[in-house]
Amino acid sequence: MLKILITGGLGTIGSCLVSKLFLSGNEVVIYDNMEIGNLNNLQIYLNEEQIKKIKIIRKDILDKEYIAIAISDCDMVYHLAATLGTLNVVSQPSRMLNVNSLGTHIVADLCNSAGKPLVTMSSSMVYGKNIKKTVAETDDIFVGGNVNAGLWWYAISKIADEAYVNSLMLENPEAKIMIVRPFNVIAPVQSHIVGFVFPRFFRAAYLGEPLKVYGDGTQRRTFTWAPDFVDCLLLLVKKQFWRNTFNIGGTEEISILDLAKKIIKISDSKSAVTFTDPQDLFKGQFVEIPQRVPNVDFLEKSIGMVPKTPLNSMIDNFDKFYKTKIYEKDFDLSRF
Repeated sequence: MLKILITGGLGTIGSCLVSKLFLSGNEVVIYDNMEIGNLNNLQIYLNEEQIKKIKIIRKDILDKEYIAIAISDCDMVYHLAATLGTLNVVSQPSRMLNVNSLGTHIVADLCNSAGKPLVTMSSSMVYGKNIKKTVAETDDIFVGGNVNAGLWWYAISKIADEAYVNSLMLENPEAKIMIVRPFNVIAPVQSHIVGFVFPRFFRAAYLGEPLKVYGDGTQRRTFTWAPDFVDCLLLLVKKQFWRNTFNIGGTEEISILDLAKKIIKISDSKSAVTFTDPQDLFKGQFVEIPQRVPNVDFLEKSIGMVPKTPLNSMIDNFDKFYKTKIYEKDFDLSRF
């Protein structure tokens, strides 16, 4: 049994990771300021008694004194804490850059000096507007990027993270660090507030509101079911694939317009699809990526598996969650 620290442990990936590590017999400590994550997110995986056994430190990742104590008292760290979501990135960019870059530098330095294994999250955004049908870990990054456009700053923060931890590995041949690039990891606990598309669309469908599609809706995405993502991540750690960078993501792509239509159909909603210029919503700081699909050959070669949950199953799982919750007494869809 290990004592494992998970920063951002109440988020979409974090809550799923916490539950799987806890149910495997590990002692789990969550470090989360609850800016995006929510304690309720654990409830779809664990019961009340189980949750009570998990230590939760409600502090900011930039509070070096507290994160230093937490890291010193654990065996390894999964660093998931970040400011993310289009609205957060555009509305508080300096905060985002500090949390994502300085926060990662603090955690990585502490783990490196103490000899603690570290798994850190990057982002599929680092690939920029790479025109390849699928993007691999060795492909060019920040293709078509522009430092004057606000949404690119999120990608820059993650590129800075990758550069920094790679510099630590260069200086310390014994450092056990792994970089993971997630591709649109989803679970029903996600909040619509910061801009995630699945909860935005489902919430609108069940409230009878328009599903707002950015641009013309032809942009294509893949999505990754959180339990699939976590299964792959845990196997990478179990097999000790330190000092590598991995894409983890689903490969079944869909246009955002088609996704909206599927959600309206499955929810039996009377909502309409409307098209909006995201530049108007995000102060001219929005960047649209036409297509983002991972190449997961390296992942499959390394662990013999990749995320496999079909897109229709993810949509069905979301629908069952919203369909159940909307009829619960005192349920407030504004949290989702």
